[in-house]
Amino acid sequence: MSKMVKNPLFAIHHVARVGSTQDAVRRAARSGAAAGYCCVAGEQTAGRGRQGRTWQAPAGTALLASVLVRTGPATVPGVPFAAGLAVLDALDRVAPIDAQLKWPNDVMAGGRKLAGILTELEPGAAPEDGRAAGVVGLGLNLRVPSFPAGADGVSLDELAAVVPGRDRVLNAWLDALWRRIDALEARGMPALLDEWRRRAVGLGATVTATMGRGAVAGIAEDIADDGSLLVRTRDGVVRLVAGDVHIGASPPDG
Repeated sequence: MSKMVKNPLFAIHHVARVGSTQDAVRRAARSGAAAGYCCVAGEQTAGRGRQGRTWQAPAGTALLASVLVRTGPATVPGVPFAAGLAVLDALDRVAPIDAQLKWPNDVMAGGRKLAGILTELEPGAAPEDGRAAGVVGLGLNLRVPSFPAGADGVSLDELAAVVPGRDRVLNAWLDALWRRIDALEARGMPALLDEWRRRAVGLGATVTATMGRGAVAGIAEDIADDGSLLVRTRDGVVRLVAGDVHIGASPPDG
């Protein structure tokens, strides 16, 4: 059974348990839900992250939410950057900590992962004023007692003097996300990338980027105007549009 909370911008559906908040919002988008439809769950049984990985957190220990957004086709590549910056905006507001972004939008603190973001287009949703339907999912560790072996995660209760309630963090993130997407729509990627660079970790460092079965090692020089990562290798600059970046000469074991 779900509980719905309405405000002028968002229709937030609270559920105790769901397979995936991402899939719940994608289904709602296909059924005609408006931008701002949000599903937040206490527990996911089939949560997923980027590259098809699973996202697991004990019940009640993380903010697990997905929201439907609408953007023009030209600004779709900027949505992951808007979502990552919005997490930092929200934390600055409700739980100030030293957090950074690792390309494209992992939220890191002290070299460990605090939150992950997944952005997906929903092609089954009807276009609205020429704008595509996108679903942005957030998993942010609030009070995770321990992490699986090989998962270099960190929880907000290890970092902040006071951990705000889940709904307070959610509302701060949604408000910030809408502001960031408005700026993206109005001014394009330049509205985000300079600040993303200032809040980034890994630029200028040796990195290994894995894409499917391949890997590229080099110096992460910058991000391009379209958000792709520019890695200088011995053979020249490689432009990465997707993949996982590990800071260091090789990816960690596991």
